[in-house]
Amino acid sequence: MFIALEGSAPTISGGNTELNVDYKDYYVQKALGLAGDPKMYHRGPAAGSFGISMINVRKMATAATIFIAANSGKVFMVGWSRGAAACIQTAHDLKRSGGKKIDAMFLFDPVDMDSSTDDNLDFIPDSVISVYHATATQKNRWVNIFPTCGKTQASGVNAVRGYFNTSHSGIAGGPDGDAGSWRWMHTYMLKENALR
Repeated sequence: MFIALEGSAPTISGGNTELNVDYKDYYVQKALGLAGDPKMYHRGPAAGSFGISMINVRKMATAATIFIAANSGKVFMVGWSRGAAACIQTAHDLKRSGGKKIDAMFLFDPVDMDSSTDDNLDFIPDSVISVYHATATQKNRWVNIFPTCGKTQASGVNAVRGYFNTSHSGIAGGPDGDAGSWRWMHTYMLKENALR
């Protein structure tokens, strides 16, 4: 199964699982299009969402955890920004429940910038087998206030990290250029057999 959790997005009028046309060329949706079934997509929070928002890290992770419990097979997750933070939150939820493990997480510059969870999203628990973590090195002032999370992991988690000289949006397919992040991540997605 393949779960794609988007980053911050404009306020939406459709449902949470409706593809965000503003991000149709970004890598979360690109990976989703290359993945086999079953698969799930969840839009990201509005730029200013905190706590009780319609979409936040906690709610995205809950939707992902429910999807994982309802399906069988290997578990692959991709996320960008707060969507990537929600991937990490999902790993914490699975660790607590003793549920399935995540075979591989593909994270594009995860950022935890809402107050919807009490878990330490800087730490990736051992409910994850492998994590591939792409970090943007050009941060604007907002991302400096809310720095990249997922920087440490439990013993036994295979963590591969890449650093790319681009912006927070550029690393995920935005207009600034990705400095090679898609090619790097795509290689690991293929290695993990996460794509069809």
